[in-house]
Amino acid sequence: MKMPTITVYQYKEALGMHQMLNSLVSARIEGGWLKAMPSKFNKNEVYMQYCFWEDVEEDIKRMFGEEDNIISILKENGKTKALRRIYCFINVISRTLEIYRWHDAKTDEMVTQFESLLGIKLTQVAITSESLQKIYTNHSTELKQAMFKNVEGLMYETLRGNQLEANGKFQEYLQKFPTCLRVVSFRPKIRFMNGDSRYQVTINGDKGTIRISENGDYKWRPRTEIRQIVFMLAAALGLFAN
Repeated sequence: MKMPTITVYQYKEALGMHQMLNSLVSARIEGGWLKAMPSKFNKNEVYMQYCFWEDVEEDIKRMFGEEDNIISILKENGKTKALRRIYCFINVISRTLEIYRWHDAKTDEMVTQFESLLGIKLTQVAITSESLQKIYTNHSTELKQAMFKNVEGLMYETLRGNQLEANGKFQEYLQKFPTCLRVVSFRPKIRFMNGDSRYQVTINGDKGTIRISENGDYKWRPRTEIRQIVFMLAAALGLFAN
């Protein structure tokens, strides 16, 4: 199962687990349903499944591209809708919402519904160049890729390499353009659950997203690993100090 991009939001309101669960357990959403329960991974987390029906044509195109034959066969057999499940976690300590999905119109729709249900204001996290540097400096074994924005007339400039943090050109860019670092990819320094996998984590400061690369022996990453990555982001942003 491919790991989706995780979009991270933050909120400022103080809500306890009991209050949050009461607001979510009986919630109804248009065109689908919401399941909410205490997370088995952490006592300060709420785990949610946001379920909705999507047109099968859109579902197939997103996964496989323009697969007209598959779409035709499914429709001939009466399959016009596909059930979609989006996994979400709210942590009441860091005050973050994680949506296991890239940022698009559906994500915005979900955020609006969560704001209404919980009475909070959700803001997609924005990660500064300084915070990105804190993350890879404190929580990585190797920086593999970095993207700078608006550098010497270029919209984006991407640097790649082994041990990029020690690369002369990378260090030069940090000194000349200290606020322009917007994306970093690195090997995380975390406690692994299924062996010391050498996958890469990409954090996009503009989009507030976390993405995990797909390798040859790629498997669904355990929630315990994902939470460590989100916590390193939250710590760099100072969210635990709220």
